[in-house]
Amino acid sequence: MDRLSSILMRTCRKIVPTSLKRKLVHVLLLSTFIPLLLIGIISYTSMHTILETKITSGIHSNLKQVRVSLENVLGNLNYASQQLAFDGRVGKDIYAYMTNDHPYDRKILAGEIETEMNLLTSTNPNIGLMFYYNQGTNQILFPNLLVREGFDPAELPVFTKLPGISYYGPHQTVNAQFDRKVMSITRKIDYPDLDQLYIYMETDNRLVDTVFNKMQYGMGVYHLIVDTDNRIAYSENPSSFPVGMRLAAQEDANRSVYGTQYTFEEASNQGWRVVAVIPIQSYKHEIFNWFLQFGLIAVLSLFVSISFAWLIWRIVTRPLTSLNRGIRLMVQNQSQGELQLTGIDEFDYSLRRFHEMKGTVIQLIEDIKENERNKSRLEVEKMISQINPHFVHNTLDTIRWQARLNGQEDIDHLISTLNRVLHYNLGKGETATIREELAALKDYITLQEIRYQFHFDIRISVPQEQLESRIPRFMLQPLVENALYHGITDDGLIRVDISQEADRIRIEVSDNGMGMSPEEADRLLQGDDPAHKRRGMGIGMPYVIRTLKYQYGESAGIDIKSRSGEGTSIIITIPSSTHGEGDLQHARIDC
Repeated sequence: MDRLSSILMRTCRKIVPTSLKRKLVHVLLLSTFIPLLLIGIISYTSMHTILETKITSGIHSNLKQVRVSLENVLGNLNYASQQLAFDGRVGKDIYAYMTNDHPYDRKILAGEIETEMNLLTSTNPNIGLMFYYNQGTNQILFPNLLVREGFDPAELPVFTKLPGISYYGPHQTVNAQFDRKVMSITRKIDYPDLDQLYIYMETDNRLVDTVFNKMQYGMGVYHLIVDTDNRIAYSENPSSFPVGMRLAAQEDANRSVYGTQYTFEEASNQGWRVVAVIPIQSYKHEIFNWFLQFGLIAVLSLFVSISFAWLIWRIVTRPLTSLNRGIRLMVQNQSQGELQLTGIDEFDYSLRRFHEMKGTVIQLIEDIKENERNKSRLEVEKMISQINPHFVHNTLDTIRWQARLNGQEDIDHLISTLNRVLHYNLGKGETATIREELAALKDYITLQEIRYQFHFDIRISVPQEQLESRIPRFMLQPLVENALYHGITDDGLIRVDISQEADRIRIEVSDNGMGMSPEEADRLLQGDDPAHKRRGMGIGMPYVIRTLKYQYGESAGIDIKSRSGEGTSIIITIPSSTHGEGDLQHARIDC
């Protein structure tokens, strides 16, 4: 199972790019390829239909032109042959010639017939060879051009017949002077005395090549002429479509498929058909050319997309390198270097924010280091204060019992009080309840009254429900010590007020002593009061300040309000998780 999961993960990584460079390439390629694919499919479908319609229409148009040209050729042959028939001018002369036995008259008539035939040829440039012939004897009469030997109309390809008229598809000319394809007609002289006499007339030697012009199609093509019996009378590709082969009419009006070729046809009113045969490959050549051009455009577009991806990557490389360098310096705990902007607004904004964040992080690191140093100093001070605590306690206990044995109750009381103060001060833990702090403060005040040899009043006001709230250890004793130091005299008053303000505990210690100047208050807050540090049992204001900073950081506050001759107030606020409810009941301790 783990192996399968690993394989799937590797496959996903290969499919889904993870680097920005690969993502840019993939996105730009997809954004180019997908529209090209959609446009290509739509265009190919539309253009294929349009091009096929265009090509098919063009082929039918050209094929129709071929059919019309053939019809015109046959119509012209029919009209010209009528001039040679019995009801025509030349036909009457040929009848007189054939029925007159007088040599002179026949000579005169022969000259007139030749003259009329030459005139007919000159007025019809599409008419080539023409002559009369006797079907029984194969005698040729009055040819306007030299006739090839062995003339036999029965061997000519007939593709349509009418009463007394036969039309022949393109065949080798009977003219002995040329070797071209022509179309021809035979017409019977319809007269009882001349029932074996026929007219033979063929087109000009160049006319068939002009009618079957392949250049107008723009592709490889060859023509077929199919007679009224659906047999091929003429074929330009006898290997695939030999003369005489049956070719049924196509069912589709546009085209039919014959192997690898398309066939297109146009039918004449006389029943014969002209067919254009085009190889499928040649037919689709134009469509293929269009598809090839579209493919080249698509490849060029993909190349442009890759180039843009590379360009965008180069543009973002410099900002990312700068950002990575800044991260490495921050990880290596190095100081801030000079900010290097990229000239791109979005990246410059991120770099500025990162530079500011880096400065903040460095400052926080320095603050943490400073706090650790302060904590270390505080722990050293605490350790020094705890040197040989058992020796001190045992010694005091010995003195206390000695005084009790000797009946010295004052000394016994003094030693007991001092022992409790030292035991509390040397105890473990960073916080204590307000109740414990007040008990230790009462013992400390008792010792101070004995020391200063005068009586002062201390009043403590704290809500009853706040007595179990926890505050930093030794918080009240240094504050009261500071009040004693700043000049209260006999019958002086010190007030300790503890209250709850929303989610904070407010501790205020005030006195009615001599007060202090603002400069002295500032030095006291800065811990710069060497004389105060050397006094008695007091731990001092620097301990209070360091303790607040260590335990609460910026969440704690300390303020000194004092005027010379008007006393001093020290106010401390710290966070609290205990909130009072209802009306506050105050407990007062008077000393």
